[in-house]
Amino acid sequence: MAFVTRQFMRSVSSSSTASASAKKIIVKHVTVIGGGLMGAGIAQVAAATGHTVVLVDQTEDILAKSKKGIEESLRKVAKKKFAENPKAGGEFVEKTLSSIATSTDAASVVHSTDLVVEAIVENLKVKNELFKRLDKFAADSLRHTNEKYDQAHRQPERSPDFTI
Repeated sequence: MAFVTRQFMRSVSSSSTASASAKKIIVKHVTVIGGGLMGAGIAQVAAATGHTVVLVDQTEDILAKSKKGIEESLRKVAKKKFAENPKAGGEFVEKTLSSIATSTDAASVVHSTDLVVEAIVENLKVKNELFKRLDKFAADSLRHTNEKYDQAHRQPERSPDFTI
C-alpha cells in the first residue's frame, strides 16, 4: 500500500535515470478522482493513515454512496481493530471520516493537492483526457493512475511507479 505511514515519504526521481538526485516528497493531501469501489477504498486507506483526502466524482449521489460505503467499511475495521475498546473504534471512524471531503469539481481541488490518484472508468481515452485537464490545474502534484493498460502515456517525473 502506498499509504503505510502517517506522512507517506517517497523518493521520486526527476528523470528515469537520475536516481542519485531523487527528491523526498511528503504527501499530506490526496485527491482521489473516481468514487467507485476502488476510489473509495483508496480514499479510505489514505484518510485512515492520516492524510487529508478529497474524493471527486461526477455527482453528489455517487459521492454520498461512496462516503456511506467508506463509513460501513470503517465500522467493520473498527469492530475488529478496537474490539477491546469500542469507544476508540468510534473515534477512529469519526476521525477518518472527517479527513475525507467530497467534490464534483476536480479542477477546484487538485491545485492544492500533493498526490492525485485516478480511479475512473477503464477507458484509456477518458483517462488521457482527464490527465490533459489536470495538466492545467495540478501541474506540481504527483499523479498516479489505476490504469491496467499500457502506461506509455505516463509522465515519470509526476507519476512515480508505485502500486496503490
